[in-house]
Amino acid sequence: MLLSKIAEKIGISTDAGDLEITAVNSLDKAVEGEITFLTDISFSSKLSTTSASAVIVPADFSSVDIDAVLLPVDNIDDAMEKLLLLFAPQLPAPKILRHPNAVIDPNAILGDNVSVGPGAVIEQGVEIGVGTVIGAGCIIASNVKIGNNCLLWPNVVINHCCVLGNGVEIHANSTIGTMGFGYRTEDGQHKRIPHIGNVVIEDNVEIGANSCVDRAKIGSTVIGAGTKIDNLVQIAHNVQIGPNCIIVSQAGIAGSTELGKYVVLAGQAGLADHCIIEDFAQVGPRAATMKGQIVPSGAKVLGAPAQDANEVMRQIAMVKKLPELVRDFKKLSRNMK
Repeated sequence: MLLSKIAEKIGISTDAGDLEITAVNSLDKAVEGEITFLTDISFSSKLSTTSASAVIVPADFSSVDIDAVLLPVDNIDDAMEKLLLLFAPQLPAPKILRHPNAVIDPNAILGDNVSVGPGAVIEQGVEIGVGTVIGAGCIIASNVKIGNNCLLWPNVVINHCCVLGNGVEIHANSTIGTMGFGYRTEDGQHKRIPHIGNVVIEDNVEIGANSCVDRAKIGSTVIGAGTKIDNLVQIAHNVQIGPNCIIVSQAGIAGSTELGKYVVLAGQAGLADHCIIEDFAQVGPRAATMKGQIVPSGAKVLGAPAQDANEVMRQIAMVKKLPELVRDFKKLSRNMK
């Protein structure tokens, strides 16, 4: 692709119009004929060693003496996204809308241009909207409702009576509507508590691979519109997640916990049951809330039990000083004898 065309697509201009670009690569691995990007000025020292033919840089970046063509942009993240989409491999559209190896109940209702891959099973009472893709090996259990233009990657399981909105994407091997993990102990035996609710996933939610969302005991477990969930995430029964949250890999949310809008859970964060994480709050990596804990709106917490991030950082700084403090204490004790 000519560099002039790339520049046009990302909203800038360049006079190196006849320069041909063959691929996108990282700053330190790009070779001649490839384009790369500088997302953080602190990495600008790598520019002197890059072999890339063109580099997208922030608009306020000071020019340096290198052979590559520099393309300054106002929004580096937006430009990078457009660039990656230009070079993204185009996945072929399914050639067969209803694969002969798929099992589709005659009472299921499938909208126009719904694709069902090999080995998929669609049970009775299912309704699937226009343009949705059901990947190979997916199981869509009875009375599930799926909206328009959804994408279910291979081996996704949607259990009975769950509801997916429009534009939902669920990656391979994830399970929606698993029985909630609830038991009571009687005469030394664990007896399962029935979970008769469902899961409601609102519009434009994305759920990564190998994640699980449990059905509610009663009512619905809800994933709010626009929320993005990473791989290997566990969401328990009756959890309520607000719109546009970010939940990173290996996070776990226990039953009946509520998240507001734009909440961020970092990797391996753990939320105990009945917690409330208010709007725009952030729970840091490997942080753990206690049962019923409330994290206020906009707060950032770290540690176990989770507490104000600045306080945790002060505690960590003090722990690093402990060896020195112990030495001083022993010295002082000897001098007092």
